[in-house]
Amino acid sequence: MYVLDGLSVYIYICIIISVRISWDEAKAEKVKAEHGIDFAQIIDVFDDYYAVEFIDEEHSTSDETRYAIIGLSGLGLIFLVYIEPNVDEVRFVTARFAEKWMVEVYEENKQSK
Repeated sequence: MYVLDGLSVYIYICIIISVRISWDEAKAEKVKAEHGIDFAQIIDVFDDYYAVEFIDEEHSTSDETRYAIIGLSGLGLIFLVYIEPNVDEVRFVTARFAEKWMVEVYEENKQSK
């Protein structure tokens, strides 16, 4: 914030980056059958201001870091695991509706913002 002649002036900077979102079709069908989640319908989870993102250390390896996000999408509160094989790509690995502990983590984060 800057002050000019007694007026508060806010400057917003918007950075737009293009990221390709991908997934394996066979895995997507399996996730849809087992968890009722269609990958194409949860892309908006990254738009959730209150989403909680973290590294999935349990399933990461020295060759591949897996990330997880708990966030709201058009389908509801989602838990999504993804990788970033390239700087401009996000590849979905698996997803399901959030479990009780995930809802609690999400709500705590929402209350703290």
